Amino acid sequence: MKFDSSISRVALLAVFSGVAVALTAQDTAPVSEAKAAATPVPGDVAVVEENAPSDLIPAAFGIWTDRAGSSWSVEAGGNIGRIGSSMVNSGLALLVNEEKFVPYQPMMTPDGKEMVIQGLPLEAIPGLQMQRRVRLLSETGGLRYAELFHNGSADPVTLSVGLTTNFSGNFKTFLSDRGRSEPLLLTPAETGVVVLPGSSQSSRAFLFTLAGGAGGERPTVSSQNRYGLTFRYRLDLAPGETAVILHHVAQVVIPQNFDRRTLADLSRPHQLEQVRETLDPAWLDSLVNAPLASGLTAESAFATGGFAALGIEAGAQDLLLIGDTTRLPGTAQAETLRLVSPYGEAGFPLARIAAIQGGKARADGSTRVFLRDGQVLSGTLSAPGLHFVPVNGSRIDLAPESLDRLVFANTSGKPEWPAETAALIETHDGDRIRVLAGDSLPLSFATSWGPIEVKLGDLLWLRPEPSGGPGWQVELKDGTRCAGLIAGETLAISGTELGDLSLPVARLRQILTEAGVERGEGDLVPVAGSLVKLSGDQRIAGVVSHTTLPILTEGTALEMPVAEVRRLVRDEDGQRYRFERWDGGVVAGSLALEFLAVQVAGRTWQIPLRDIVGIELSSPSLNPETISRIEGLITRLGSPDWATRESATRELGAFGYLARPILQRELAATDDPEVERRLERVLSGLN
Repeated sequence: MKFDSSISRVALLAVFSGVAVALTAQDTAPVSEAKAAATPVPGDVAVVEENAPSDLIPAAFGIWTDRAGSSWSVEAGGNIGRIGSSMVNSGLALLVNEEKFVPYQPMMTPDGKEMVIQGLPLEAIPGLQMQRRVRLLSETGGLRYAELFHNGSADPVTLSVGLTTNFSGNFKTFLSDRGRSEPLLLTPAETGVVVLPGSSQSSRAFLFTLAGGAGGERPTVSSQNRYGLTFRYRLDLAPGETAVILHHVAQVVIPQNFDRRTLADLSRPHQLEQVRETLDPAWLDSLVNAPLASGLTAESAFATGGFAALGIEAGAQDLLLIGDTTRLPGTAQAETLRLVSPYGEAGFPLARIAAIQGGKARADGSTRVFLRDGQVLSGTLSAPGLHFVPVNGSRIDLAPESLDRLVFANTSGKPEWPAETAALIETHDGDRIRVLAGDSLPLSFATSWGPIEVKLGDLLWLRPEPSGGPGWQVELKDGTRCAGLIAGETLAISGTELGDLSLPVARLRQILTEAGVERGEGDLVPVAGSLVKLSGDQRIAGVVSHTTLPILTEGTALEMPVAEVRRLVRDEDGQRYRFERWDGGVVAGSLALEFLAVQVAGRTWQIPLRDIVGIELSSPSLNPETISRIEGLITRLGSPDWATRESATRELGAFGYLARPILQRELAATDDPEVERRLERVLSGLN
């Protein structure tokens, strides 16, 4: 994030979310000298207190406890203090270019859940402004940290930002969230580390989430004789530039196993993509280790792969390309080409090929063939008689292994879904395999709450897990969208031109379908059953098994029939829900359940209540008498008698959301302005 250099450092107070920032004396001219001198601090610094926000109060330090039962003691500098038998003596102390962060005037939000700690200027970099924001995440557990840095000087600066944790004894070991032992640098696939206590320490491990899954800065990790760990980031700030490092720490139960699935389940609730939602939106563009990902859809994923990945615009003639500058129009000819790929062998006439990327253009020396039906296949290409004749030129014989790129005429740059194609399977190598039959790709998908058997006809899109964690995210036509792993080591695929395939699961990147590529966006309302919305922007389509929901509201216990509930929405505090009824009524309270039983594809899932963000339930069926009553009231809306029209309007409103489908149908059909006006009035009352 860049700031206009004409903005004074006083104005920067507003940028730092209204927190009073330490300013040098000469920058405080707009402020009365009496005020500026009222609060002296070391280093010839004045504090502009009248700019401090009204919604922050002086910090009160004590013990925080999250819903997972973990206790936290945040000290004046933002570091974690030791509580009881915790394995941490002092956690996440901030070092900038090896200088300790020195706090000044710690503040907090009125709810006591977030500390806002300003830092005094560093002696070596006086123009650097620093702030730590530490927030208790009571719902998912743990502490969210945001380290804010602004270069207020006229020169670029390079920062080494260290986060140091000292333990009460030797820790046993630490693993990345992918199971790698004691990494020195997190790879793009790794987002954090789990530190396991020694035998005499706590029964809980510490999980540090240090980077987002969609890219961004990764820290190095250094160990100090098993008594300490330091995570270190490098920042390069131009004049006027701001950078934010987001990270999280949680205390977790030590897992019995340390396989990828167990570690993924352990780290998923604390991914920075979820934690990021608690950060002030003004800072999101400045995140360096969990940057916002561009909005990726199945349509854009389809459009950016295949022939489009070559970045070449085809014309009316074939093109032979060599390097960045040589581009020859002409005509290519060959007999039938035959490709031996890792997945199978097949022959293709030249008319089916959109482009060939030869071995000269590829690091592994293999040839990649782009077909007009959207397939992309790599391997060893046999091309008898392949040659190219430039316009007004002589024949050039071509060999696939030494070829650069050959693009055939009239290849459309606009991607269109190929006819008679059930799915395109894309590998991590960029190959795409066309699947013709809709029942040729059964998937066993394991989620955190239960298994799903996915049929290709039900699939919208299977893609890499958006948070960057291990596994995939599956989206189904019934509204289900959840993360998980594919069971087994290989994927059995039939119905391809290469025959029956056995694709290693580790090579699978995504599965695209026509329904997923062409679908529209919008909130899903279940046609039948319910749509359970879960943490991490996940959702499951199923049927709530309970006939009633036990609710506690203001000390009163209620049993609300599930059939009467339209929607549940969890409050921001994570403790209570808002229950919206089909008759328009609303109840606020907590659910007296630990788990919600949901029928999913013939299996009963027990979903922990802490994972449930909300529920959308389908409309109950109306009996013929009720439908007739609603239709009769709609007819009365056109009565010449005003009192009759008013009475019918009120009675329709009393039906609440139950009447909405019929009201919407009649609104589209009526040509009576009075009936139209009153139907819109009733519907707007529901909205």
